[in-house]
Amino acid sequence: MDDTLIMATGLLVERNEAVTPFPHAAPPELLEELSARATACLQREGAPGEWEIHPLDQLSLAMRAYLVERGLLTPDFAERSGSGRLVGVLHGGRASLETNGASHFRLLCSRPSDHLMEMWDVVDGLDDVLEAEFAWAFHDRRGYLSADPDVCGTGLHVHITLEIPVLMVTGRLGALAVRLQSQGFTLAPVWESAGGMFQIFNRSTSGRNEGELMTAALDAARAVVDRERSARKAVYRENPGRARDYVGRALGVAQQAWVVNAAEGVSLISALQVGGELGVTEPALSPQDAFALMRRIQPGHIVVEEVRAAHGGLEEPAIDEARARILRDTFAGTRARR
Repeated sequence: MDDTLIMATGLLVERNEAVTPFPHAAPPELLEELSARATACLQREGAPGEWEIHPLDQLSLAMRAYLVERGLLTPDFAERSGSGRLVGVLHGGRASLETNGASHFRLLCSRPSDHLMEMWDVVDGLDDVLEAEFAWAFHDRRGYLSADPDVCGTGLHVHITLEIPVLMVTGRLGALAVRLQSQGFTLAPVWESAGGMFQIFNRSTSGRNEGELMTAALDAARAVVDRERSARKAVYRENPGRARDYVGRALGVAQQAWVVNAAEGVSLISALQVGGELGVTEPALSPQDAFALMRRIQPGHIVVEEVRAAHGGLEEPAIDEARARILRDTFAGTRARR
């Protein structure tokens, strides 16, 4: 399918309460009251144990990183502190809620591949639950209001993560970024562009309704995916020896290394995903399995899921060693085709 290089999709909805000052201007006692009301609302409307709600200040750096890596916490909110800031996680990761960050409320949802409409049903339903408790700041012409003018409108941000390493190394991303900008979208690196990982997202939330925005974002992402697939085939056709050498070296490191940092690990996985797709290695690694593995080797995931120490540091040598072990185990049965 033409959209298989869509590794993950995410939605973020921002809302502000009408009579409370925006978080940057509100006193701590009002932020605490807002969070307490939101907690009571979610617990009242949901099933027992459906929500895990934690004050942000009580989350360790490792757990914050873990939630950011899962798309359940925004990086800017993860760096904040102070009273009245909560993180709520629904059903172990089906969706999440941030309170009193850039906006009073942010609803987040993330899934592998393309599940935008499914996620929209989730966040739209949660928006309705909260709206029964809070009166949203809304203007008939400008839409949902925010301290950030770019967020006024639907308050919806669409994020689509793509694996486009060949477009990156062949220098074709500049023209694509300009074209996307003309369509209202931004192309930005994920994990510092290791493995050619990039994300398409909208900066402004006005000008389109929610359905139009999600459709436009998917159309833009699929156009980029088409170019990446064509570029992969062209590079392999023009210089198969060099392509095989690049993939073969990645396989050797993945199978034999004992210390691997996060950026190198993502790049190795990306190279082997491309190699499998081109028939250089077998068995092939699907883009979605590749993304799951890329996420699994991020520092927060290794500390929480592998080391099983939610309060561990993110710079420990054991993390790089655990990452290398995961890669060795994953690619032990992979071989280069002759």
